[in-house]
Amino acid sequence: MSLAIPLEMETVMCPCGGGGSPSEVFHTSTRRYVACPRCGLVFLSPRPSSTKVEKYYRESYDGSYGAAESSADRQPVFASVLAHVLDWRRPPGRLLDIGCGDGAFMLLCREAGWTCAGVEVSQGAAARARAKGCTVFSPAELGQSTVGQFDVVTLVNVLETVTDPAAIVRAMTQHIKPQGIIAVRVSNGLFHQRMRAPVRWCGSQYDQAFHLFSYSPSALRTLMESSGCEVLSLRNSVPSLGPVTSANSWGRRLKWRLVGSGLSMVAALAYWLSAGRLVWAPSFELIARRVDGVS
Repeated sequence: MSLAIPLEMETVMCPCGGGGSPSEVFHTSTRRYVACPRCGLVFLSPRPSSTKVEKYYRESYDGSYGAAESSADRQPVFASVLAHVLDWRRPPGRLLDIGCGDGAFMLLCREAGWTCAGVEVSQGAAARARAKGCTVFSPAELGQSTVGQFDVVTLVNVLETVTDPAAIVRAMTQHIKPQGIIAVRVSNGLFHQRMRAPVRWCGSQYDQAFHLFSYSPSALRTLMESSGCEVLSLRNSVPSLGPVTSANSWGRRLKWRLVGSGLSMVAALAYWLSAGRLVWAPSFELIARRVDGVS
């Protein structure tokens, strides 16, 4: 049966470039997710056009989710990513945060000793970050002047939302120094695909964990390696203290914290018992470095 594609929607193929016809994994009333037969990456197809996606994040996303993304609920997430970075690189040095929002993560990194800059498409979020003293570029402002200038590039819950994650990773490898690293945090697609009903119960609405791409640990590893990186570390991440929504009732927050704490303990135990082979938390983190000679 052929699928009618609405206006300003597009079918997409996996960024790994492996070819083959993706198969449906699940669907909602408005969205259909398929899996790459080569690497297993799950992604939205059909999806809004790249122009529509970029317009949404530039003009609308911050108004709905900006306050929650920069609230104290996100501080454990930022602290976890920073701790992972510090396992592999120590300041002083320069750190570039992609999708920096209003600068909450950059401020934490600056306190740790990094000289920080960010990239943000939302004009409102970028303005608030600059008001806090942060250096923020628009994507168009990243050019030859920043090539090879950073010791660390971070992408915290960014690769799920961009239309071409492989291109983003390849571009970021050009902005780090030869011994620099890229730190990535994403939602764990394997976890969320199996936990859709319980996650909705504890506060995440409308399959909120699913964006344009839904990564398993192996799928993200494949993406990074095919984009010119060597993966150095991959581990569980901690959850936010509350769901990233525009309105969090006390009941929703309580359920979120109870379920999140329990799942984190189970995931940590599984990670330890498997000697780091089983990464099953709702989100995970990855550290990679550029492979010299790969563009």
